[in-house]
Amino acid sequence: MNRGLKSLAVERCYEGGASLTPQRLLILKTIGRRKKPISAYALKDILDEKGKPLNIATIYRVLDFWCGLKMVHRLAALNKYVCCAAPKEKHTHVINCCQKCETIYESCNKEMGIDLSRGPESLGLTFAGNSHLEIPVICLSCS
Repeated sequence: MNRGLKSLAVERCYEGGASLTPQRLLILKTIGRRKKPISAYALKDILDEKGKPLNIATIYRVLDFWCGLKMVHRLAALNKYVCCAAPKEKHTHVINCCQKCETIYESCNKEMGIDLSRGPESLGLTFAGNSHLEIPVICLSCS
């Protein structure tokens, strides 16, 4: 994990009135070192191997904590987690996940040309801007 991500984690915890516990930091660091999404159980295995075992309920609680602070994205389609590539940005994050190799390409709705106000509005809906979008893709390496 780079120092910028750690200081942002401290900042987000402070703003939210939450503690940055050793367990929370350990899990964020472990996810931050990964290039690809990781499941909670694979995360548990890694922590067990490092001699820092946590029970799965604790891991899920910590993952929910980081998702709530917009530091980690939960990829619903894969049931895996990945660190946010741009946690300081206030746009809607678009997670493009290769369906073959699970490489993540994070962008934003504006960069992708997705108008999140007009589309739902035409159906009488409002986009819940506090989340992210997942788009299944096939990357150039896998196509």
